Order: sequence, then structure tokens, then C-alpha cells
Amino acid sequence: MALTWTNFSSFDEVVKHYESIKPLVSKMHTREDDIRPIGDRNRKQERIVKISRNCYALSDGYHMGDDKFPYWGTVTWDNKGKVKTVDTTMIGKMEYYAPIIWRKHKDGTETVRVQNFTGSDSGYEITRYAFLERHVPRDMTFVMGSNSRQYISLSGLTTVDAHFLAKCKTVPSGMFNKDRENKYNQWKRRKDDNAALVFIKTSRGTCNWLRDPTTGKSLPEGAKVNKELKAKYKEAIKNFFEWGMTMSPLLPLEDRDYRSDKMKEIAQHFHPEERYDAWLPKYAREILRSENHPMRVQYWVMFASSCTDGWGWNENYLVKQVETPDDLKQVRSRYNSFINNNAGFINKPCS
Repeated sequence: MALTWTNFSSFDEVVKHYESIKPLVSKMHTREDDIRPIGDRNRKQERIVKISRNCYALSDGYHMGDDKFPYWGTVTWDNKGKVKTVDTTMIGKMEYYAPIIWRKHKDGTETVRVQNFTGSDSGYEITRYAFLERHVPRDMTFVMGSNSRQYISLSGLTTVDAHFLAKCKTVPSGMFNKDRENKYNQWKRRKDDNAALVFIKTSRGTCNWLRDPTTGKSLPEGAKVNKELKAKYKEAIKNFFEWGMTMSPLLPLEDRDYRSDKMKEIAQHFHPEERYDAWLPKYAREILRSENHPMRVQYWVMFASSCTDGWGWNENYLVKQVETPDDLKQVRSRYNSFINNNAGFINKPCS
């Protein structure tokens, strides 16, 4: 299946391309479905959708808003594999969720809205990124930055002066109300979070596009250590490290069963009725505060097991190989990072 690059430069080009495409008709789709693949007809989910005579969507399919290639969980199928019903409360409208929306306004102005995928900040959607790379308008560049952040640049393949393209958190009402208590759904928002970027076509200067400054989000701040909270545990953190380093030569960390057993014990102690990912920072702080805590060895093993060098069968447990000041410095650094994250001393930016 061939990949198509369009990079249209105007609304008229989008319309012309749409009108040049013969609607795809198959066992799965009728002519009334108006499936017009943007390029290779084997990649039929990547298509141009006419929303109105002044609004067209470039869609990569299987996202919220697409009723022909629906988002998972929003659709039922018949015994022939065709879409039978779509839950409209779960799917929303194409113009709200498509990757790219081209509009021509009454005054003749053209705008393009570019949207990242809908999901949590920790999510990753390589198919959406690949689609944006191939179909953003000419003179725009989709840029994959660091820290799972994406950008639209008007200056080529660079994040310098590029526009941050936040992940969308807005979902339809049905999706918002589904499993709201699940911690993995806390990112969802019902009201428009203004994550998409809108660009206005212009002929001024060397760039053909200007960003609408009212759209998009600011680049989030990085995670920061809550120094005030951590200071309350300063002595406890220090004492636990010194105790653990003294204990380390006696621990059979190389024994996989031993490490596994200790993790099972700590899970059974704190949350026997829940999965292991129910670990909470309050458990770590409880252990740090009490030098006689029954899970003290287990918690040190949790850290020591993550403080390794090498890989696979050749892992070296650094807490057992401290011979120089630099070795100790390396272990302290790993311990500090572990405690910051595991004991909840990191303030992470809100989604």
C-alpha cells in the first residue's frame, strides 16, 4: 500500500482533489457512504470528507468523530463485518476530531485546524503522527519533539519557535460518562480544551500561515520536586539509604525468585485485594518513617532491583558493587530519583 503525501496549499486544492476521487464502492461501503480515499484506495480509512461546501476534513480513520471507520467501542457490526450501529453519544462529530480541517469563511479567509490524537499525555499514536506528517498544509511541518511532545513548525523541521500541539482531552458525552471512576480515564474532559491549533492563510511575508493566537495550549512545565514536602523526610530518606547499603551485601538480589517473592510480600501487605499497580506514595512514606516497618527489606529490594547496570542475564546490582566514591555517587543519584518518583515527591503538571 503506497503512502500519499498531499500537503495542499489551498482550500480550492482540497476541493479539487476531493472531486477528482471516485467514491469507493465495495461489500463494506455503498456509494452513499462517500468513501473517498485521499490516496491509495487500499488505505481507504485515510480519506477526504466533505462536511459542507465550505468545510472539508482530512481523516486518518478510527478516531472519534468517524462514523465509517469508527473508534473502538463505539460501534456494533453485523455478521458480514459491516457497521451495524454507531453510538453517536460516544463518537461525536467529524469536524471536532479529524486530524485536519480546512475551512473557507464567508469573507474568503481560509483556515486550517490541526489536531493531535485524543487521549492522555502518556499515550502515543504513531499512525496519527504519520498522517499529519504527510498531510499538513504546504509550508507547515509536523515535528516530533522530545518528551512525547509534538509541534507544528512554520520554519521547517525544528522545534525552535514551533507551535506546541497538545493532545486533545475533549471527548463526546457518552465517552466522558463511561467508566469515569477508572483512574485511566481521569484525563477526559467534556468541554473543549482548545488543544487544536488553527492557522490562518495569508500571503504576507515569507510564510503563508499565521497561527490564531487564541488557539492551542502553552507548553507545559516539566515535573518539579516538591522540596518542602521532601524536606520533612530528609532524615528518614538518609537513614533508609545508609541502612539499605549496609544490608545489600547480605541480600541475594541475583536470585529472581527472591526478588519476586519480596515484591509479592509488599503487594500482599499493602493492597491484597488489588493489582500491583495500586502502589501509592503513602506506602513508601510509611516505610521511610518507621525504622521497624515489616516491609523495610522488601522496599529496599524494590529499589535495589531497579538500580542495575547491564541487561538480561548480565545485570549487575550496583548497591553490591560500591568500591569508589564515584560508584557511591551513582547509586545515590539513582536512589534519589527512585525516592522522588516512588514516594511522590514529584509535582507533575496537570493534563
